[in-house]
Parts: sequence; structure tokens; C-alpha cells
Amino acid sequence: MTNFALLQTDIEFCNPEANFSHVRSMFAEAMKKTPRPDVVVLPEDWASGFSDEMFRHMEKYAEPEDGPTVTMCKGLAREYKVWLVAGSASILHRDGKMRNTTYLIDREGEIVGDYSKMHLYSDMDEDVPFEHGDKIEVYDTELGRLGMMICYDIRFCELSRTYALKKADVLVVASDFPNPRVNHWRTLLMARAIENQMFVVACNRVGSSPMGTYCGHSIIIDPWGDVIAEGSDGEEIVTGSIDYTKTREVRDLIHMFRDRQPHLYGDTLLRPQAQLP
Repeated sequence: MTNFALLQTDIEFCNPEANFSHVRSMFAEAMKKTPRPDVVVLPEDWASGFSDEMFRHMEKYAEPEDGPTVTMCKGLAREYKVWLVAGSASILHRDGKMRNTTYLIDREGEIVGDYSKMHLYSDMDEDVPFEHGDKIEVYDTELGRLGMMICYDIRFCELSRTYALKKADVLVVASDFPNPRVNHWRTLLMARAIENQMFVVACNRVGSSPMGTYCGHSIIIDPWGDVIAEGSDGEEIVTGSIDYTKTREVRDLIHMFRDRQPHLYGDTLLRPQAQLP
């Protein structure tokens, strides 16, 4: 079994030091849970939040890849000997481009994977400062094969299907998903789990920002679409355990991937490099 802790935190807008302190406290509290977490997940943009005004001046807020947010996350993972999906941060990458990026950090505090948000919310000008992510990697870990998404990405079934075709066991989502769309949040995440026969672990924020309020309901869903654990609309730590063998059991029972007809779909994104066995 792999034990997850999702830090469903309220974010103080544009106050990284306050958010750092708060997340450290929540992290320490999560480590006292029984069973002790193997993986901690943070929400999107947890260090400062965001707004459409920020997107138009993101050069003031973006950090380098070795900036304070990622450095703190590496330190927490190393201190508590736990895996961490580090929410996301506005990162100025070494190629000079800004992206909304999350990192997979191992128990030694080393970055072993990253994902930059592929689908940027143009209705809110997120695509003005940020480059679209273009890497879809599944990372082999002691915890299974893991892929990552950020918020708006959950509306795009092509991305989750690509992770499934790359044999991901679990999809981890960092999000700032707003009210009043909690029904969209829950329905989309359940669909991603069912249609891809894999676990979905999604951490969302709560509270408010200049953009509005956020719905929480961080959630862990199994490959049948059944909810293992779910938060409320308030700040809390959501915990739950998953058994990756269930992914194989479901895929062996209903052979969706064997029965696909990608040559009929007309979309190259849906043409697999290799079918799942």
C-alpha cells in the first residue's frame, strides 16, 4: 500500500513567507498521521496564489528553478524522508521561458521528475506569461508509475489517455480549482480514473483570492471510479491509501486498451506508441 497526504491549504495571496510557514506546519502535522504518508501532495501555486493581474506581470513573481519554493520542498522531502509532488510554482526555466511547473521529489530531496502545465487557461490570460508545457513523462518510482497534471489539464482527456498508454498507475493532480464548479472537478476526475483504469490523486486549495473562491474537495479515486478519500471545502489534510495491484486487476477484467481502435479516431494524440498488455 502507498499512503498519500494531500495538503488542502488556504493560500495567503502574494505572501510566500506566510504560506511557507503554514505549509511547514501542515507538513509536520501530516507526518503524524497513521499510517504515515509515503507521498505528500501540494496544490497549484501554493506559495503565492495567482490572479489575472499577476499573469500580466508574472516576471515580478516567477522564481528560478533553484528558487525558494522548490528549495523548501526539497528540504521538506529530505527532512521527513517522504516523496513530494510539489504543487506548482511559476518557474523561470534555464531556457529563459516561464512555465507553471510541478516537481516530483524523492525521499532524499532530489528532483526526479517535473511537469509543466500543458493546457493554459486563455480565458484568464494564463497563456500570456507562460509557455505551454510539452513533456508528458511517466516516472518509475518505488511507489509505482506516476504521471502529473495541473488544474485545467483535467478537462483534456487526451492528456490522461496518453499517460495511461504510457502505463501510468496513478495520475497526481495539483490544482486551484474554483467555486462554483466543484461538480465539474469531481466528475472530471472520476472520468479520468474510470476511462483510463488508473488511480487519480488530486490536491486542491481552499480559501479566496482576487479571482474568487476555491472549492477544495481534494480526492483520491480508484480505477473503478470509487472514492477512497475526499476533503470538504475547508482547510484540512486528506489522507488515503492505494494498492497499485488494483490497476492491473481492473485492466485485466475489462480490456479497454486491447479493444481500442485508434486508427479510426483521426487524432494523432490518440495513436499509441504501444498498447497496454
